[in-house]
Amino acid sequence: MNIGIYLGNQSPNAGGGYSLTETIKTEILKYDGKHNLFVFYSSISANIKFFKNNITYINLWPNRIKRIFSNYIFNKNGIDLMFFLFPVKVKCNIPFIFTVWDLGHRMLPNFPETSHNGQFEKRERMYQYMLPRATYVLTGNETGKKEILANYSINAEKIIIAPFPVTDFCLKKTDVPHKIDFITEPFVFYPAQFWTHKNHVAIIKAINYLKTEKNIKINCYFAGSDQGNLENVKNRIKDNDLDEQIKVLGFVDYETLMYLYKNALAMVYVSLLGPNNLPPLEAAALGCPLIISNIPGHIEQMEGTGLLVNPFEPGDIGEAILKIYNQPEFRNNMIAKGLSFAEKFKTYSYLQKVLKIVEQYEVRVFR
Repeated sequence: MNIGIYLGNQSPNAGGGYSLTETIKTEILKYDGKHNLFVFYSSISANIKFFKNNITYINLWPNRIKRIFSNYIFNKNGIDLMFFLFPVKVKCNIPFIFTVWDLGHRMLPNFPETSHNGQFEKRERMYQYMLPRATYVLTGNETGKKEILANYSINAEKIIIAPFPVTDFCLKKTDVPHKIDFITEPFVFYPAQFWTHKNHVAIIKAINYLKTEKNIKINCYFAGSDQGNLENVKNRIKDNDLDEQIKVLGFVDYETLMYLYKNALAMVYVSLLGPNNLPPLEAAALGCPLIISNIPGHIEQMEGTGLLVNPFEPGDIGEAILKIYNQPEFRNNMIAKGLSFAEKFKTYSYLQKVLKIVEQYEVRVFR
């Protein structure tokens, strides 16, 4: 079969979405199976079409300029089944696998990133168009499946569970600096873009709680690019007189990110939106204790690995940090539990999960 894989033009500043697509791209490059893979991507500078490592690469950017629709390109290359690696609205008249990462606009419609500037309508058009047309719908866990079925009228049997993989850089042998001068211990950190739903303010309040109520100074580092809420976060840091304790690092390279994971007291992940996220998996794989919001998707995804907190209660977050800080044995047990949980991902392949769907489709259609 000719399998098309739609990569688009994900940017490193896309955060977790970029990390996920890059990890799956690494798996694609290693593929050596019976199917013919066609990777569709968009780049202003690359060749229109080339063949490398048994994979055909097709650049959609020139066709976009010429207003040649995707349907024509897919059909011209004899694609039997398309796989959309991330949520995107694309005209496609051949069978396809559609991916749902989250339904943030439905679950948290009151946030700026899901409601302002037509975001709700844009996302809704995408899901209303793609979900009923999809041959299969891919989501990360049962919570994700329940959210899809609760919000859209589609056949439950075509929803396939494919857990997120551990990000590729966690499994590589990467040199980690012995010391980064601008990082002061003890510290917690939060790798998340500055969206409102990422809930940075709760961590600021938790650090202030430890400072004012417990007389304990814990430093904190935020790593991520601005998505509209950075100024608010900086103002909250200043309002709580925490400029010396809480630092905004912005977008950091993998070397710095690895250092943060390897040396943090804990990674505090208090996002209000699931059902899946990559940083909690990274923390487990890299031996970093995890404090995580107690929303259903996180509970299911991490299988009891992290220390659950109410993301709306800074005191609860602060007490979790304090527990890890005061109890080294408890912290070590958390690390061991996380590493044990992450073991299964060393042999897990997201692409192979998708290819099992392809095999299922092939039996149904070409029997």
